[in-house]
Amino acid sequence: MAVIFGPSKSHPSYDTFLINTPLGDPVFGGYLICRNGGTLWIVAPASTEVSRNWHSRNDAVTTATNCTLATGWFVPTLGQLQNPGYTCRTNWDSYSSTYYWSSTQSNLSTYAWPVGFNGGSGNLEKTVTLCVRAFRCVTY
Repeated sequence: MAVIFGPSKSHPSYDTFLINTPLGDPVFGGYLICRNGGTLWIVAPASTEVSRNWHSRNDAVTTATNCTLATGWFVPTLGQLQNPGYTCRTNWDSYSSTYYWSSTQSNLSTYAWPVGFNGGSGNLEKTVTLCVRAFRCVTY
């Protein structure tokens, strides 16, 4: 997989590079899924996706960091996983049509919120094993 890292922030074409990079292209260790208000939303490569229960969801961050050598990965909140995550899923390198854990807990201590990439959502017990993919943001 070729990963585009782009010019350094001190280079005059840095902003042009970030603005002109097409959605879905590899950039900064992952895939550019959304550009909004000076922020690039990047999803980690499919090869870093893990299947874990909610308590072990941060293994996706560790895997993304180890595989891409990039830092700043996080498990998105429910809102972030819905948009831009689910909304911009066609810009991911690939995704599962099942559920993905978010980092958001429900008001019940044993439940958390996943997002269904088949269009559904709802809170589930944290012990359920689901897909987890890390995200990172780059500002310009």
